[in-house]
Amino acid sequence: MSRNGGDMGKMYLNHIREVVQFIASQPWGLQVLLWDDMLRKVGVAAIQDSGIAKHASPVLWFYAPDFDTQQIGRYIEKYAECGFSTIWFASAFKGTTGPAQAWTPFNTHLQNHLRWLKVIQSMEKTPSIHFQGIVVTGWQRYDHYSALCELLPVGIPSLAVCLQTLVNGAFTEAAKKKVLSILGFQDLHPEKNTCEGTGVFPGSDIYRMVEQVDGQLKDSVNKVLEDESSSIKGWFSPYHRKHQFGNPRNMESFGSKVLKVHEDWESIIQTLRSHMESIYFPDTVEEWMEENVNLHMDRLREFVRDFKEVIRLNARPKSL
Repeated sequence: MSRNGGDMGKMYLNHIREVVQFIASQPWGLQVLLWDDMLRKVGVAAIQDSGIAKHASPVLWFYAPDFDTQQIGRYIEKYAECGFSTIWFASAFKGTTGPAQAWTPFNTHLQNHLRWLKVIQSMEKTPSIHFQGIVVTGWQRYDHYSALCELLPVGIPSLAVCLQTLVNGAFTEAAKKKVLSILGFQDLHPEKNTCEGTGVFPGSDIYRMVEQVDGQLKDSVNKVLEDESSSIKGWFSPYHRKHQFGNPRNMESFGSKVLKVHEDWESIIQTLRSHMESIYFPDTVEEWMEENVNLHMDRLREFVRDFKEVIRLNARPKSL
């Protein structure tokens, strides 16, 4: 920074110029693609003077479903003025709606691609810079320290929708029909971010089970424990659990329902874990389970553990 007078843009351009010149000097025939975060902040004259435009292309990225196409147009005009002859765009099919997002809202990503199609169609307004292609990104983490966002199998329907939208120039009936055929679904509901049917694509089992976990687990656990809250508070309160005593006859009034919910979810989760272990490293499986399953299941597991222990004691009086 001190060598560049504290100018972040100058430091960036000096570094990029060295990288671009090195790659251009090699016999590989490669062109550098520059994600344009920093370029947006640097003045036109500075970029022109750096000479990077001769051997590089900016990648203009926006992931929101309703980004301002006029703002995009201004960036395109800027890069054309800088001397770039080609430009790339970047969209997203998953991962950009939240750093801990578990379920892919594919309608959000569909709308993002429809916006990009409008931008592509308007490129004739800037004839000196040519559109080369679009990078369809799928994020897994926002950085090395963040939580996991959507698993790849969960994002595959969104990827299919977005790619067919680009191929067809819109999300037409033909595009929808192709997506349904490829994925093995009966129907798509973009407004609900859901697909109808079981699916036949690799990872479809994970897709369906994550849909259950994300959409139902928390509410299911809360419901079974809160619906019986009066009985639980009366005969299996935290005090009962701490001192391990209770009346088995009264505990059965809520116990069978809680045990059934616990059993059903453990079965689903074990199956999901098994499918995940076939494609992910163990630490990834553990992390996802910790973030999305254990957060809710541990409450239910602890309840069931204490319940079974007190039932086993067969109405033993409270220990003094």
